[in-house]
Amino acid sequence: MKLHLGCGQRYLDGYLNIDFPLSGHTVQQISVADIHADITSISYPKNSVEEIRLHHVFEHFQRPVACGLLACWHSWLQPGGILHLEVPDFKKTALIMLNPLHSLKKKSVAERHLFGSHEASWAVHCEGYTSSMLKNMLASFGFETLGVTCNAWCGTYNLEIIANRHTMSVSKEEYIEIANQFLRNFLLDSSDMEMKLHAVWMDMFYKQLEKGWGQ
Repeated sequence: MKLHLGCGQRYLDGYLNIDFPLSGHTVQQISVADIHADITSISYPKNSVEEIRLHHVFEHFQRPVACGLLACWHSWLQPGGILHLEVPDFKKTALIMLNPLHSLKKKSVAERHLFGSHEASWAVHCEGYTSSMLKNMLASFGFETLGVTCNAWCGTYNLEIIANRHTMSVSKEEYIEIANQFLRNFLLDSSDMEMKLHAVWMDMFYKQLEKGWGQ
């Protein structure tokens, strides 16, 4: 089984294409999804999925939720299974915005690419990824990067990363500690306020883990 999550209007043959129903979209005119669902609420059995693909979807998830999804996807994937992500190239796009020689039009397209199109509640980008940051995140959650490619489309710049699941299984308890350590990287210091923030992040992570963990 291969999953194409957040398929939009792009149908991939050989994949189970999953997305919101049309009622959850504002400008999309047709639905090609095989299954209509919120992809943060689905779950598949452990070791049952050969490949998971998301094109311009992963950046829409809040950081703790994204961590929870990676843990869940790792549980669904077969050992050696493939995770295929495409996200905006934060570094290249930010450099366009910061270049004083570029036109307002080009900078505006870059800003939209970094922060989202804003026509729906979900059409907001919660995270910006560079190649190194995304590879580090995947490695933390049990994936080995096989390759990264760059592409451009209509004045936007993107990263496409293909990784596979390590053969060793990881328990829920181990993932809670992995997320704990990973999310600590985003704290300013160890003050009470920051530790309360970390506790909120961990609660978000745990709720996503509970919703999607493979059984």
